[in-house]
Amino acid sequence: MRPTVTSRRGLPLLPEGLPRPLRGLKRVVVGMDFSLQSEFALARALRLPLAQGAAVSVLHVSPPLDGHNGPDGTVAGERCLRRSVASACRRLRQRPDVDVREELRVGDVPNVAAELAKDQGAEVLVVGRPPPKYPVVPLPDTSTVLRLVREVDASVLVVAPHPGRVYHRPLVAVSFSRESRRALELTMRLCPASTPIEVLHVMDTREEEASLRRQDAPLEQWLRLRQERENTAREALWRFLAPYRETGRELGIRVRTGDPEEGILAESLERDSDLLTLGMSSARPSSPLTEGVLGHSRCDVLISRHVAPPATLPVGEAPPRPLAHD
Repeated sequence: MRPTVTSRRGLPLLPEGLPRPLRGLKRVVVGMDFSLQSEFALARALRLPLAQGAAVSVLHVSPPLDGHNGPDGTVAGERCLRRSVASACRRLRQRPDVDVREELRVGDVPNVAAELAKDQGAEVLVVGRPPPKYPVVPLPDTSTVLRLVREVDASVLVVAPHPGRVYHRPLVAVSFSRESRRALELTMRLCPASTPIEVLHVMDTREEEASLRRQDAPLEQWLRLRQERENTAREALWRFLAPYRETGRELGIRVRTGDPEEGILAESLERDSDLLTLGMSSARPSSPLTEGVLGHSRCDVLISRHVAPPATLPVGEAPPRPLAHD
């Protein structure tokens, strides 16, 4: 099925006197199933910093109907999708340079989303997360959100609450890897330049603490271990952030010891974060840490994954600038 494009290229661009998001996103895909959570995802996507000439694709995937179209299938989805896109165009009426595209497809949601993200060179896929159940249980392997994170070769932003404003309390969990560096850089792009970003590293001391427990070590030895590990982590984190401090960005250092998942969730809860970012390697699409954080976080979660630019680009577009390396 061919996508429908709502194009506004014929309208004038923003006046020269208005600020432009020079480092904003160029290609964003929003998953839409017409639930309240997907409406939150669309609202959040429209609050992201969009570059001049950006494209926002609103994707709805209908299940196959045994080879035919029925009144409760793709036809109804097309009408609802058109209303959602029209609503997005109204919200972006001050950004006539942004294209809002309708993408109506049939098939398996993660497979279709992965194909579309690859074809369009999407930088971020924005989806809604089902409301959490209490008591909180891990996301099942069949969860659509979990499959999207695993199978879509692009960064995935999972939206939980209603986006009342732009992100202003972001938290980035890093492990000093290349993926962590890219996760921090993507978060810097999504947040206003004046927004402080807290950067957290959790030193995994579970094995050492288990050894002390078996030895029935005194409290002083426990405290000495944690203090030494925290000092080491602070020095490494300071060096990790040095290149970004030269840009004038305000970056806070947070260090914890113990279980990484518990430390990340606890820090996010204590700081009342509205965005929690983790880096994911494309070579290891499945990570118990990222999936555990995704299933238990109360705020939006950004799973950052860097991919190479597409082999072919639309006419007139240049490939994205490469991110910094370790």
